[in-house]
Amino acid sequence: MLGDDLDEAAVPRRGLMSPSESEGPDTIDAPPPRAPSRRHVTRIAVVQTLYQADLTGKTIPLAAREMRKHYLGRAVDGETPVAADPKFFDTVIEAVNANGPTLIEMLQSALKNRPLERMELVLQAILVAGAAELFAVHEAPPKVIISEYVEIAEHFFGRPEASVVNATLDKIGHLVRPDEF
Repeated sequence: MLGDDLDEAAVPRRGLMSPSESEGPDTIDAPPPRAPSRRHVTRIAVVQTLYQADLTGKTIPLAAREMRKHYLGRAVDGETPVAADPKFFDTVIEAVNANGPTLIEMLQSALKNRPLERMELVLQAILVAGAAELFAVHEAPPKVIISEYVEIAEHFFGRPEASVVNATLDKIGHLVRPDEF
């Protein structure tokens, strides 16, 4: 049979080696994944709240109350998540609720010929939350805010949608906070 003369020990067994066998000069030590920050977890909760409101037709305040009551900081699948920041959650939700029409207008202008309402609901929620934080919250630099929402978009979708989030929020950031770029 072809390859019978190969020394079996010379053939790498990817994924089947014990930890002691895999340690050696060819082993690459990847850093452990970093735990998400409280703000990052909170931003995801805001996006989920906006998505839930759109999906169910509930008002944003009602969806936010349900998020705080049932999910914020609670164990999911036996794992306790990093605690979200309830004050920051309320601040961003209030910014969305108070500035909704303005945010939609800014987003639609930044998107040019791509209608916001034709995008996936999660992508809409990411864009609205990011725009609200850039426009009304001012607790983090614009580049940090944009980066956070790009990372969230990458988590849910992938690079093409994340690029849309980056370009759109960058335009809005330059519009509403030009001195911070």
